[in-house]
Amino acid sequence: MAASFDKVRRVRSFDDVLEQLREAILSGRVRPGERLPNERELCETFGVGRPTLREALRSLEAVGMIEVRPGKGGGSYAVTPSESTLGDALASLVSLRGASLEDLAEFRVDFEGENASWAARRADAGDISTLEAMVAEVRAAGTVELILEIDIRWHEALARATKNRLRIGIALGIHGAVTRRHKTVVRPTELDGAMTIGEDLAAITAAVAAGEADLARRLMREHIEAWNRRTHE
Repeated sequence: MAASFDKVRRVRSFDDVLEQLREAILSGRVRPGERLPNERELCETFGVGRPTLREALRSLEAVGMIEVRPGKGGGSYAVTPSESTLGDALASLVSLRGASLEDLAEFRVDFEGENASWAARRADAGDISTLEAMVAEVRAAGTVELILEIDIRWHEALARATKNRLRIGIALGIHGAVTRRHKTVVRPTELDGAMTIGEDLAAITAAVAAGEADLARRLMREHIEAWNRRTHE
C-alpha cells in the first residue's frame, strides 16, 4: 500500500490512529476499493494494541469511510463516503450541538434558495419529472402530516438536481434535523398554512424546469421565509 503511517502518541493513541487513517482515505493515498493492511501490520506500524486499532476501525466504519468484509479475502477496505453519510453526520451534529429551529430557519433561507438556483441550471429531464410527480402528490395529500413528509422529499430531490454532492449531503442532514425538531415542537394544528405548500412547490418546479435560476431562487426564499413565519409565530 502506498500510504505510510507514523508511530502514534501514547496519550492520544486512538485519536492519532483515527486521524491518520482518515487522512489517508480522504487524501486519496488509500483509494476507494483498496484494502488496508491487516490488523497485525497496522498495530506494529502505529505501535498500538488491537483494542485501540479496532476502536478506530469501528469509528471509520460507522461514518462510512471503510467497509469491513468477512471471510477469505476479507479485511478493511476504503470506500467513498456517500451523500447520505454526510447527511447523517450533519444531522447528528445539529442534534448533539442543540441547533435551534431559529438556527435552521436562518440557514435554510440562503441554502435552499441557492439550491433552487443551481437546480434551474443543472436539472435534467429525470429530475424535473421527479419534482413534478411530488408536486402532484402534495396536491392530492389530505393531511398536513403527509404534505410535510412529501415537502421534505421534494427539497431533497431538488438538492439532487443541483448535481453537487456537498449540497445533497447537507440537504439530507438538515432536513432530517428539521423533521425531528418539528415533530417535537410544532403541532400540526398550527400549520393550516401548510395546505398552500403545493402551490409554492409547483411554482418553484416550473421555474426550475424553465431554467429560470433567479426566479427559482426568489420563489424558494419566499417559500422558506413563509414557512419560518408559520412555525415561529
